[in-house]
Amino acid sequence: MVTEEELEAIGRTLVDEAQPLPARFRALFTLRNLGGRTAVDWISRAFGDSSALLKHELAYCLGQMQDEAAIPVLIRVLEDTGQEPMVRHEAGEALGAIGNPDVLDILKRYSEDPVVEVAETCQLAVRRLEWLQEHKQEPSTSPYLSVDPAPPAEETDVAKLRETLLDESCALFDRYRAMFALRNLGGKAAVLALAEG
Repeated sequence: MVTEEELEAIGRTLVDEAQPLPARFRALFTLRNLGGRTAVDWISRAFGDSSALLKHELAYCLGQMQDEAAIPVLIRVLEDTGQEPMVRHEAGEALGAIGNPDVLDILKRYSEDPVVEVAETCQLAVRRLEWLQEHKQEPSTSPYLSVDPAPPAEETDVAKLRETLLDESCALFDRYRAMFALRNLGGKAAVLALAEG
């Protein structure tokens, strides 16, 4: 069990720009693994950082934690056009990963964002939330213990999954489902299909 003092020390390391990035990343992933409101608060404080890469990972971790306490800060990051596109995109993905349908309206609004990476990510997040509502369940647990932007397709035929993945006329959500199914299947044929993508 981590004490409040230890948790605070980890949080201070994360937000201290004088610390080397590897130490700050260790602090971030430690906070993600510990979870809870205090961890969410420390991670949220670091979005003013100068490192776009760190901020991207902040949003990623908040989404993977699936803690609804992170929703307000993720919305602020998504709305902040002063943030780098990769950070805003990850905030949209994180909102979808948390899985709360209350964010559908904001995600739909940013599905039309002029930054294509942000728009497409929000479109995926909208589809994920709709899929969750339609299926009334969480997708099966990823063998990689990640919360993915789309549930894997049920299809197990590598050739069919490859065809969907590579077909640019297919919906992006369906292509992602094929991608995650291929990842989960593994093996040489699946890897080669992913590489073609």
